[in-house]
Amino acid sequence: MPAPAPYREPLFTTLAAHDQIGLRVIYSSPRQTSWDQPAEWFAGERSYDAVYLRAYELPRRGRTPVSWPRGLERALSTFGARVVVSSEFGPATLRALAWCRRRERPLVILTEVTRDVEATLPAPQRALHRWLAARAQGFVAVSSRARKRLLGISVPFDAIELSLQSADLEPIRAAAGARQPPSSRSSIRLVTVGRLVPDKNFSRLVEALALAGGSADRAELHVHGVGPLELELREVASRLGVTAVFHGFSTAAEMANAYAEADIFALVSTFEPFGAAVREAVAAGLPLLCSRRVGAVDDLALEGRNALLVDPEDVGAIASALRRLCDDDALRAKLATGSRAVDAEHDFGRDVEAFAAAIQRAAGGG
Repeated sequence: MPAPAPYREPLFTTLAAHDQIGLRVIYSSPRQTSWDQPAEWFAGERSYDAVYLRAYELPRRGRTPVSWPRGLERALSTFGARVVVSSEFGPATLRALAWCRRRERPLVILTEVTRDVEATLPAPQRALHRWLAARAQGFVAVSSRARKRLLGISVPFDAIELSLQSADLEPIRAAAGARQPPSSRSSIRLVTVGRLVPDKNFSRLVEALALAGGSADRAELHVHGVGPLELELREVASRLGVTAVFHGFSTAAEMANAYAEADIFALVSTFEPFGAAVREAVAAGLPLLCSRRVGAVDDLALEGRNALLVDPEDVGAIASALRRLCDDDALRAKLATGSRAVDAEHDFGRDVEAFAAAIQRAAGGG
């Protein structure tokens, strides 16, 4: 894995307790130093066996850096891995494949790459994905869209397990369950979560809220995240007369409360391989305004059931959806009910067992 991420902790913690799997997670780095997340985002005690390497990183503006972990092969040999699960199709997976082939061990690839993400990749990188995919013994897709993309590069259906991206959802459900109707607030509270980078498309969200009539007495935008665009976004909101509150880095407890206090969740990213915040917002029972490019669409954000889906490049379409959600109490209530139902349909235990099944099938050669 590249580096610790809070949304993967429930999966690894549960897998570590699995009676048929001995888990060790090898992280390329204890944190991604060229990424603009604060150190607290990567921090925390692990309840599972974890090893932290050091990595050379190639920064990518606004995105996860490409890393070259030092000592990866030694770490795999020390553990004596019978099956290796590697994240995505980068340098670490190439090295893991070479290690596996020398020792006749199976390789499983964990991926969140969708067709929308694939379309942004240069041709040599797409070719590398196909080359690696033909040599892996199994796959874990974190969304239906990621599975569809694997099928499109000739991976057999029965070689893929679908295990939705996890998150620590119980505190969010508890906070949402204790939610009280606002007694004095008349404006609609819109919450959005993510790094303040171009791919998250926050500037268009602010512009759309202004077009939708997002004055202080009508709607307020609460932004949770850090990043290089904060000053620019503050200036855009001020210029357009949008009430926007920038909360910076928020702890898990603070985010649970933020979802509980919100009326609408929005994620209008132009690039979003999955969108763990969508799973959190669904667990909170919120109506969603969601980009059609988000990987969690088709699993968690369903048009007309719990979400309004939009083209993230179309400010007018985003504004129209915001106007509908802000003006129509019944629509918000319907979509909120839909989110609670969608949340109930996605059992975390099933996701864990699907992940475990990919490992077990690779280990058994089946």
